[in-house]
Amino acid sequence: MVVMAHPHCPCTRATLGELAVLLATVQKRVNAVVVFVVPNGVPEKWEETDLWRNAAQIPGVRVVKDPGGKEAALFGALASGQTMFYDPDGKLQFSGGITASRGHSGDNVGRSTITALLFNGKSSAKSTPVFGCYLGNPETRAKNGS
Repeated sequence: MVVMAHPHCPCTRATLGELAVLLATVQKRVNAVVVFVVPNGVPEKWEETDLWRNAAQIPGVRVVKDPGGKEAALFGALASGQTMFYDPDGKLQFSGGITASRGHSGDNVGRSTITALLFNGKSSAKSTPVFGCYLGNPETRAKNGS
């Protein structure tokens, strides 16, 4: 499972909370990586916020930097909180948010979907909306018209 994150997005706090609940529920059935996007031109260690530290403290989570948002672009992630879940063969099974709304913790379709996939191997949902900050450089967004 891969979670894309913006280290200064207040809504990402809820995503990390939901990730912690999810991982506690599924108990070592999944490897999780939280990828913190580091836009070009920001100061050194800009990404090492309380969100970074919170993610690093979740058992079973590996935290990595994504300089320039290259990994986020490869995964097609545009917003913080974008979560992709892959089966053991590397096939994408779910892509979306694991919160019900912006900055909202609690039961939600994204978390339930991943849990169902891990325990039952199937789920009716394949995607959910993502509620978080834009992951790229604002200049890139303006140039791309998005």
